[in-house]
Amino acid sequence: MTTMSNGKKLTWLTGTLFWGCIAFSLTLHVVVTIAHDAVRRHGAWAEAFQDFRLHLFAPGYNFFLIGTLNTLPFVLLAIFILFHLGTASQQEPVIVSRRLAGVAGALVIAVGLSAWAHIGTILHPDAQGALIYFFLPIYLMGLIPLGYAVGRLAGTLLFKQPVPPA
Repeated sequence: MTTMSNGKKLTWLTGTLFWGCIAFSLTLHVVVTIAHDAVRRHGAWAEAFQDFRLHLFAPGYNFFLIGTLNTLPFVLLAIFILFHLGTASQQEPVIVSRRLAGVAGALVIAVGLSAWAHIGTILHPDAQGALIYFFLPIYLMGLIPLGYAVGRLAGTLLFKQPVPPA
């Protein structure tokens, strides 16, 4: 494989991860809420979408605020990915692999925690349960660097520097 094709693939992957983080964070709550409402009504997807649309800015629901709060850590992660992987094509392939492993660790933590919080809150509604939406960005901001560190450590253990011939 040539260096040019690796650079193009890395550029494509960086752009895809950047926009994917932002799109995921904006649509996660929408998808979870509509899917739960449709399953609860046994397949009335149009009614579930209509209810979501009506509650988007409604007092007591404000789904727009929930989506915005979820988006902040993912936008910061997307910017980190853009700058971290955007300059990676100038590095050695081993460093690129380690950076990708670190980003994968951060993404797994961010997506997993965010999806778990949204699904858990929708499945088990509680008056104080909705407070997770205010604390979720704080948790994500603390755990995303931890996920990156674990992924980078795994990348360091998996991708060793090639030994130069003697």
